[in-house]
Amino acid sequence: MADLVLGVDLGGTNARAALVSADGVILGQARRPSLQDQPAPATLDQITSACRDAVAAAGKDLASVAAVGIGLPGIMDVETGVCFWSPNFPHWKDVPIGETIGAALKAPAFILNDAKCAAMGELTHGAGRGSRNMVMITLGTGIGGAFVVDGRLLMGPNGSIGEVGHHTVHPQGRRCGCGNYGCWEAMCARDAIIESAERKLQSGAPSTLRRAHERGGVTPAAVAEGAAGGDALCLEVLDEIGFYIGLGVANLINMLSPERFVVGGGIAQAGDLLMEPVRRTVRSRAVPLQQATAAIVMAELGDSAGVVGAAAWARDRCRDSSQPNPR
Repeated sequence: MADLVLGVDLGGTNARAALVSADGVILGQARRPSLQDQPAPATLDQITSACRDAVAAAGKDLASVAAVGIGLPGIMDVETGVCFWSPNFPHWKDVPIGETIGAALKAPAFILNDAKCAAMGELTHGAGRGSRNMVMITLGTGIGGAFVVDGRLLMGPNGSIGEVGHHTVHPQGRRCGCGNYGCWEAMCARDAIIESAERKLQSGAPSTLRRAHERGGVTPAAVAEGAAGGDALCLEVLDEIGFYIGLGVANLINMLSPERFVVGGGIAQAGDLLMEPVRRTVRSRAVPLQQATAAIVMAELGDSAGVVGAAAWARDRCRDSSQPNPR
């Protein structure tokens, strides 16, 4: 097969496409607004346009593209290429993404959950290189996850294995968007960080965050910036959030015993100020033998993990002749 594969990372704001070589190098890329409030055909047209522009930016033509991989959040059938539902696209129901994009670009097209795409990217060309057993989580508005066992992604019905954000870490904790209380996501994703910081500000504690609060609202980035500058309140927030992240990481290490535990997503950009309480909690909570063999590492590919991983997924699907072609 040809060396070139298109990877697409579809989010609520943008559809990003990249032409990716076999060794994970992005040769050309493009973005289009994802038009989340419009019917599905409008978004699929944006994906197609971004793909064409990415190929052109690389100085190639569509005939050189072996396949297309598309990562997006939601519930989907990776075998047929149909997305049943996506939280970012309220008008979507049973959208035949694989068939539509494949026909438009004249190449087989495959879909996969966006967190699993990030894991594929890190496994093949990032922090997970060389490992056979890996867990990846992405920390952001929510918490996404993916498991790699014996070098293969675990999928499950509708690709549903890996919904780690909704295991309970505090039975009396914050209410989650799923309706449960104390989900991992509810305790340490974006809104939990903001709520913790705002609550501490209301107690009257001094903090550089007050300026952000007065300008319209605290953000995780502002908390991380304050912590980096030695702000005691911000450091306390990251310590609290890191504890809950560490509880979930310890649980997953105990269950899956990975060689690598890769942490990515926007919130992880706080770096060691967040990861030190995570690692400290894992040391106290995980089974000693398992935590000793599980290296907790930061993701390496940043926001390119999605497109690189989507391309790796499509490449793998093309190589596996036993898998049906969504087209």
